[in-house]
Amino acid sequence: MNEVWKRMLLQSKSRIEEKKRRRQKIIGFVTKTALALLCLYWLFPQYIRRVIYAPFFGTPTTQPLQISATDSFEDVTAPSFRFTRGKYTYTLVPRTKYAVTGRVGIVDDYDTLFNRFYRGQFQGDYINLVPRDIMLLIGQMAEPSVFAKFDFVHEERMGGVRCKGVKYKNSFMPSFMSAEKAEKNWDKYNECNQFIKNEELNNYHPIPANERINKALSMLVRGDVVYLEGVLVDVPEMRLNTGTRKEQTHSNMMVAGQAPGMCFILYTTKVILHNRVYE
Repeated sequence: MNEVWKRMLLQSKSRIEEKKRRRQKIIGFVTKTALALLCLYWLFPQYIRRVIYAPFFGTPTTQPLQISATDSFEDVTAPSFRFTRGKYTYTLVPRTKYAVTGRVGIVDDYDTLFNRFYRGQFQGDYINLVPRDIMLLIGQMAEPSVFAKFDFVHEERMGGVRCKGVKYKNSFMPSFMSAEKAEKNWDKYNECNQFIKNEELNNYHPIPANERINKALSMLVRGDVVYLEGVLVDVPEMRLNTGTRKEQTHSNMMVAGQAPGMCFILYTTKVILHNRVYE
């Protein structure tokens, strides 16, 4: 009889330990999966957002996107309006109806934990209004074979285009490299620089009109073709003056957008990306 009880106890103990091992395996699998997803989101957040956001915030469309030869604009006279985002309220003054389809060169997200901590004490209200910067290329510069020749730089909300493979720190100082290397550097620079046209690039500071627009903009990565539509605005309370499109010159767009010096502040009301419309 004792032997029977012993066997029963051992079997019961064995079943309990087996259930425990299975539970530990399940917990381990779930934990590893969660950590893997977190790592993927940390490294490639835009691609994870596309899977999650697109079905819920975008409307399917068959409208093809054709990269613009020039941007489309119409200067307007319209009353200012109040716009609230988060805890801030702003006065926006419409200046120009605007639309463009371009290839993304830069997306710089400012609405991140690091930037809110690092810059938020100085730019909290502006980061809230403009969560990210986007540089778009149009015309010949946006053609894949030409686009591949470029690198992009973005510092303090100002963007620029450079020629890929060119050593800019030394390109105009041949004494820091051999004559042969300097000549090759210049050749590479000249071959690429002929395609850089100020009128075919611009840096945008898009104000998302709603959360659907914000979600669409948060999915952008370099190389995407995207349609942006909205209104260029002034933000007088922050001394940000876009000016009408006719007042803007492409010579200062390279540095900061439009007279008197800020990038295109685009109150964005419509986005088309990857066969979906957000508005």
